[in-house]
Amino acid sequence: MKFLGTSTKKTVTTCDKVEDPKILSNQLLNTKKSFRLKKYTHIRISEIDSFCPREYAIGFQTQAAQKSFVDFPLQQQFDLGSAIHWWMQNKSKTFRVWGFWKCLACGKPRLTKYGTKFFGTKPQTPCLNCGASHHATEYDEFYFRLDKPYRIVGKIDGVIEKDGVYRLVDFKSFWEQPKGGFPNGKDVAQLASYAHFYNYVPEEDKFPVEIDTSTAYLHYISKKFSYSESILTYPVKKNSILLDIITKRVLSFTQAVENNTVPEPLEQCIRADWKSGRSKNCFLKDICKQYYQEGR
Repeated sequence: MKFLGTSTKKTVTTCDKVEDPKILSNQLLNTKKSFRLKKYTHIRISEIDSFCPREYAIGFQTQAAQKSFVDFPLQQQFDLGSAIHWWMQNKSKTFRVWGFWKCLACGKPRLTKYGTKFFGTKPQTPCLNCGASHHATEYDEFYFRLDKPYRIVGKIDGVIEKDGVYRLVDFKSFWEQPKGGFPNGKDVAQLASYAHFYNYVPEEDKFPVEIDTSTAYLHYISKKFSYSESILTYPVKKNSILLDIITKRVLSFTQAVENNTVPEPLEQCIRADWKSGRSKNCFLKDICKQYYQEGR
């Protein structure tokens, strides 16, 4: 049925004589690949489930730096995830995240009246350094970088308080649940490692409250509307078996750095002669194979 004054003809709006929305996006936006640089000085907890101690040791000794590029569609997903993280830390009415904060006006940490770093939920008072409004305050993620007893680096999303107990939290965003369901094994290993290696942070650098590292929380936040699965929370409890495996692998790299040695190659890489499996995409596979042939 057609009403008076209407048209069934498809209307195309053009800009600079461009009709294709994808082409127009490429002309107006930065859709180029994003550059990434990976160095091998410390194990990143974000890679804790899959890193190779030998690769890191060789990379450290040769001062290698892996250069890579991320396609725009994938980078866009990363950016959306980062934006959700930021919103949960700074604007969400759902979470009351505890931690350190910084003033965007002067770039300095928010302080207490005693001159110490402010720890708590978002302060509602002006910055004591420059007087800027609390609206210029942003969450400052806790970052740690250890050399001993483990060469490891990590950044914690936040702290949550329940019944006077403080625990670490990690935010993950998703479109759909994986076939295996949540929690994802990789995410569990990552958060368990944050909690475990936090214990080795020097006391003067830790949060000013005791953190219960026996339990942490994984928050899965849906990127699409859902009544039943908008936020799914899973406790991650201390798992000695998992942490023993992780700690031994991190220690293997740490000792290799200290002793100028390299750990043994993975059996799967030897069997594949560095031509398939995980070794196929290893950035340092050629050097790794060469060292193995030389008895190293």
